Parts: sequence; C-alpha cells; structure tokens
Amino acid sequence: MNRHYIRIFAHVIGFFPVLYYASTLLRHGWPLDPVASYTAASGTAALQLLVASLAVTPLQHHSGRTTLGVMRRPLGLYAFGYTMVHLLVYLMLDYAWNWQQISSNVFEKRHLVAGLIATALLIPLALTSTAGWQKYLGRWWKRLHRIVYGAAGLAVLHYIWLVKSDTRIPYLYATIIGILLLMRLLPPRRVAHAQSR
Repeated sequence: MNRHYIRIFAHVIGFFPVLYYASTLLRHGWPLDPVASYTAASGTAALQLLVASLAVTPLQHHSGRTTLGVMRRPLGLYAFGYTMVHLLVYLMLDYAWNWQQISSNVFEKRHLVAGLIATALLIPLALTSTAGWQKYLGRWWKRLHRIVYGAAGLAVLHYIWLVKSDTRIPYLYATIIGILLLMRLLPPRRVAHAQSR
C-alpha cells in the first residue's frame, strides 16, 4: 500500500475517538458525570493509541512491510495529544486549577504519581519526534525513544491502581505490551518458527 494512504489511515485511527465521542454526545447528550466520562475516554484513547504506536515496529519488522513505519509518528503524537487532554480534564474540570488541592492529592494516590511520570516521559518523545531531531540526535534518538515502553508500562500501572478491583482490562494491555516487546527482542526467523509450531 502507498505510504500516503497508510499515513492517512493512521490519522483516521488517531481521530476516531474524537468522532466517536462527538457522535455519542450528539445522540445521547451529556453523560451523567461528564468529568469522569471524559477522563476515562481520553485515558483509554491515549493508552490504545500508545499501544498501537508500539505495534508498528514489530509488525513492520516481522511482516517485511517497511511502509508501515510511517504510522508510528502520527499514532504516537495522537497518543500524546489524548494524554494531554486526559491531564487537562483532571486539572481543569476535576480540580479547577486548584494547585494546593492538586499537589496534596497527587502524593496521596499512587496511580496519579504513575500517570504523571508516564506523561513526563512522553513529553521529550513528542518534542523530538520530527525528522530534524532524529537527524540531530543520531543514534541517541532511538535510545531516547525506547523509554516509550517505560511510559506505556507506567500508564498500565496507573490504570491497574486506578481500577483496583477488576483489573482484567489493564492486565490485557500489559500482556499486549509484553508481547510487542518480545517481538522486538526476538529475531524474525525465531518468531516465524514459534508461530508455525
């Protein structure tokens, strides 16, 4: 498939959550608890797109379709965008920019600490996502961008600690991230052999 169409497909995936929740709003009106609903929606979209961006390199490596690589950057940037929306909903709608209450609340809840660290790790990745930064940093660019797995792991931990009881969905995300990491570590032939058994 042409790189141009693959890139468009990545943008469609990235923009889909906005279209979905906008159509839900038009059809059903405001949810009973809009703050909780949009906090959950933005967090889910951020995690799903982060996992999708992590899937690009293993799929590209093991399928031999190098054109898939053009999806990585837009998916990662959309994940960062939804992460920022998730944070803004928390700061602006949940606590109305009350920094004293926010600061006291953050250190009392471990899921907030994990979420903030994950967000902090994504910031340098988003800022250095351009081709110019990739050229400027050279081999250090790939090393820097490997921390995306740390950010994804902390995002899942944030999710697990948030839901507390029914952790099946966050552990599913953790399993998928683990598989994607394993796919990156294993050479293509070994993966192909394991799948054929």
